[in-house]
Amino acid sequence: MKRLTAARTAWACLVLVAAVVPPSLAAEADPAAVPDRPVMFQANPAHTGHYASPPLTEPGRILWQFRTEDRVESSPVAWGGLIFVGSNDDNLYAVDARTGVERWRFRMKSDVSSSPAVAGGTVFVGCDDGHLYAVDALSGQERWRFKAGKDINASPAVSGGLVYVGSDDAYLYAVDAATGVERWRFHAEGGIKASPAVAGGIVYVGDTKERFWAVDALTGTQRWGFKADDKIESSACVAGATVFVGDNKGNLYARDAVTGEPKGRFEADDDIRSSPAYADGFLYVGSNDDHLYCIDVNAGCVAWKFRTEDDIRSSPAVAGGTVFVGSEDDGLYAVDAVTGQMRWKVQTGKDIHSSPTVVRGIVYIGSQDGHLYAVSVPPPAGAAGGAADTPAIPPPPPLP
Repeated sequence: MKRLTAARTAWACLVLVAAVVPPSLAAEADPAAVPDRPVMFQANPAHTGHYASPPLTEPGRILWQFRTEDRVESSPVAWGGLIFVGSNDDNLYAVDARTGVERWRFRMKSDVSSSPAVAGGTVFVGCDDGHLYAVDALSGQERWRFKAGKDINASPAVSGGLVYVGSDDAYLYAVDAATGVERWRFHAEGGIKASPAVAGGIVYVGDTKERFWAVDALTGTQRWGFKADDKIESSACVAGATVFVGDNKGNLYARDAVTGEPKGRFEADDDIRSSPAYADGFLYVGSNDDHLYCIDVNAGCVAWKFRTEDDIRSSPAVAGGTVFVGSEDDGLYAVDAVTGQMRWKVQTGKDIHSSPTVVRGIVYIGSQDGHLYAVSVPPPAGAAGGAADTPAIPPPPPLP
């Protein structure tokens, strides 16, 4: 099996990350149970991609599919009985999580490949028209908009009352979530395609000029940075004292989250545009070499790799002992998180760039065929925290 390059002992020192999991690394709580907790791309501000769930080992089946008028590259998020997702038909959609019925749509002036974030009853999303929009989650009415210098196809992250988002204008912005007023901006060296990760008072993001940045979340001043081997479109994942990020040469870097000191590096055989997910001491990431990798952070080596039939640009989600990820072979895969064996595959009509979100046994994901899919995965009969113990997704509130 492919092993980690650089100092293997550096990766072995990551045992503390896996052995003592701080509260921020616990699986993301159900957004219906904690309605005031922000939800966003890869589950939370640290982008761990880990969702609380009972075991999800049974075969999945398509519950419903919702049609938009163009590609769905945006990754869906769930909040309050609704699923929010953007489409390249210039719309942000709110869809009933149980039925797939449209509740509202908000029209912009260009593609919406950015993934929404929801906090305080507001949906935040970027657009290729160069704006960051804030939209009322229940009514779909605009609350404010913020203008950047170029396209915003990066996905926003929300933490501490601020919305963090990057733009093709090479700036990382911090915007007041309530008012849309800019708090600060940080000038990177290249356009920002990745979603910022936020943890421990630091914002982490890479750019298209091969640079990775760690920036103070309150002031926007640089804490540290490093030069990668290629441009960075992968979003970072922060696990305890370590930040992980991939580049377009196939490197996955591990850096000390506070100092930026290198801890190790894994090399895939092609681009890593997928963003890593972290759960229970293991890191999961896709590559354009067609593989989903599972890296044992304790051992400092690859635990397993699973091959699809095409590139993986989708970012994995981990829930109920299963890793869910899309592939450019048109499939949504469910892979055993421990063994790397495929549990099942659901075929869509075209390749998948969107990343899944998982809520109460339902996996939501977009496809280049223009649809948002809901795939139901029932827990095993009698499983603790199974169907009998897990409330159904609540109906969304009535429109105001």
